Amino acid sequence: MHFHLIPRPAEQNPNNGAAVGPQMSEQQFRKWLTTVDVNGDGRISRKELQDALRVLGLRCTRWKSWRAFVHADLNKNKHIEGESEIEELIEYARKRWGILVS
Repeated sequence: MHFHLIPRPAEQNPNNGAAVGPQMSEQQFRKWLTTVDVNGDGRISRKELQDALRVLGLRCTRWKSWRAFVHADLNKNKHIEGESEIEELIEYARKRWGILVS
């Protein structure tokens, strides 16, 4: 099952002027993350994340996936795995990708 978000045009957020991307609940974001793992090994590689960000309609996906791994890959094994790393990725998405995870 593939879970794709339909990208919508960026809008201006009246609170801080930053562009706002797709909106989803944390549960939806976690479900989306499970679809990112295309090889089914239970871990998210940088390439898998990069491809998934491209599907969302984000630009500079190589850079964005690299920066996300700098912040979220706590054990530096080049994969996002485990609850603590997923929490870091969710927090990073809230701050940097314009994805509103509520």
